[in-house]
Amino acid sequence: MKTNVWNSLSLRKRKLISWVLWFLLIYAIVGFFILPPIIRAVAVKQLSAQLDRKVSIKKIKINPFAPSVAIQGLLIQDKDGQPFVSWDNVYVNFQLSSVFMKAWTFREIRVSTPYARAVWNQDKTFNFSDLLNKFATNAPAAASKPSQPSKPLLVCVKHLVISGARLSVADYTQRTPFLRVIGPLDLDVNDLRTAPDSNSYSVVAGSTDAGENFLWRGYFCLSPLRSGGRVTVGGVKLNKFEPLYQDMIPFEIRSGQTAFRAEYY
Repeated sequence: MKTNVWNSLSLRKRKLISWVLWFLLIYAIVGFFILPPIIRAVAVKQLSAQLDRKVSIKKIKINPFAPSVAIQGLLIQDKDGQPFVSWDNVYVNFQLSSVFMKAWTFREIRVSTPYARAVWNQDKTFNFSDLLNKFATNAPAAASKPSQPSKPLLVCVKHLVISGARLSVADYTQRTPFLRVIGPLDLDVNDLRTAPDSNSYSVVAGSTDAGENFLWRGYFCLSPLRSGGRVTVGGVKLNKFEPLYQDMIPFEIRSGQTAFRAEYY
């Protein structure tokens, strides 16, 4: 039956179908198998050169029919060999039809266990001060003549999820170093838009290495910048912040906890 249908088609239609099938096959092979290792190699080389730090990426997966991309096992090492930025997986699903619309739309963005490390050294520099200086120096000079402001790129993310985020903070400018880890933190945002007067509703929940916990529910708008909601913080152990206040007060806080809750609009 299928052979009869194929034979009943004109030669021109059969050639057209064959070309389409061959195109889809090549498109799939390039997207699934050829592009990912090439992009991975180029990204590792360029990021290492630009950041002046060792960068590694375990795997990049591309689905050209979704279209989507997943970047797995990113690790940027700091100059002292410690992890500077890392994540287990970042998944981005783009809505291709939005290229022809006013706003570029992402169906979903998911980030799994991202990590960042911020260090304030004894000489009052940060572990990323070299990057700030480099990119500030390489920034394009302002035009001599005022130009018409360009229209901002409109972006829409229908669902943004960040799970297990952690931030390591170290302050070595204090007499006693202040070392803390904020997280794991989870973020869930629906309908994130950069369009003016577009509210995005989200939930942020997390904890710290000392068992402190926090929760925020509310909305925020990027243009103009505004926010409203409810924030709850509990189990804050005061003596964990002793390195920050030890030279400001003439007494010692041996134990104690505090908590607060606030609403703002």
